[in-house]
Amino acid sequence: MSSSAGRLYRILSFDRVVQIFEKEQLHLAHPSSWDDPYEVRLKHNQSHQIFGQCWCTKGVSDAMWRIYSPNHLGVRISTSTKLLRQQVTTVAKERGYTLRMESVRYESQYKINKEFAALRDDLQQHFEVQRAMDALFLKREAFDHEAEFRVLLHAPEANRKSAREGIKIPINPHRLIDSVLLDPRAPPELVAAFTYYLRQKIGFKKRVARSVLYKSTEPYVVEGE
Repeated sequence: MSSSAGRLYRILSFDRVVQIFEKEQLHLAHPSSWDDPYEVRLKHNQSHQIFGQCWCTKGVSDAMWRIYSPNHLGVRISTSTKLLRQQVTTVAKERGYTLRMESVRYESQYKINKEFAALRDDLQQHFEVQRAMDALFLKREAFDHEAEFRVLLHAPEANRKSAREGIKIPINPHRLIDSVLLDPRAPPELVAAFTYYLRQKIGFKKRVARSVLYKSTEPYVVEGE
């Protein structure tokens, strides 16, 4: 598994992006809040203390816009593994958290079943939370369009209520986020309004634009005789 994916992207609602800037926090969720039941297939005494956040390594993806921006109002923030690691590592050291940041590996159902069984047996013999985290970097091939890179934190002080609510870590969003891209289907008026808010109210000085994924291009015309 690669520990560095280079560029990273997340598509969120506009209000979620505003919250990141105004509260200067990233929210890490417990895997039980994710759709795939395999995220919590491995169960152990520290399962409720592991939290994660998912990023995409594909900058241009029709599937990701359609999944995460169904109302055409989504916003894609981008960063790099280096910038993300710098900020999350600082928090992990201060709080005594175990940190893992890696790309997700996509495998067949058969292979995943074998790897989960082996992982369970290893942990039964000698439990290490780092090894237990391996389960969250393995997904079925049906999800490979997500091209995920994950940040995982083991927070020893977390109780089961924390597992429901997730945890928040402080970050500097102006350093972390290096561009903002609006849904390619967003109306021009909303693009202008969002851009104004990010520039004037939030003070974001880096790139803000609308995706050109669906922009019309000059046709190739075959002339008749």
